[in-house]
Amino acid sequence: MNETLKKSIAENFRNTPMGLLRIKSNLDVIHFSDTETETYLRNIILSTPLEEIETKGKNYYFNYFKNNAILTVNSNTFTIITAKQINTK
Repeated sequence: MNETLKKSIAENFRNTPMGLLRIKSNLDVIHFSDTETETYLRNIILSTPLEEIETKGKNYYFNYFKNNAILTVNSNTFTIITAKQINTK
């Protein structure tokens, strides 16, 4: 992963309306509009330090501890597969 690829993912990620609902629920931002959610996800991607981004198989894992979030992004389609809160227990 490098900064150029990270910026490309932030600019080009996608999701379905159903996927956005699931993401909102998982990240506890259900009150956000779809546009606000996309902005929130873009900020997570851009703010995640490179050393906190893992590549495993066909996915990238953005571990953004400041917002207590992990995003799983498909490396081929830039689809956000899952988003969840980091379990701090």
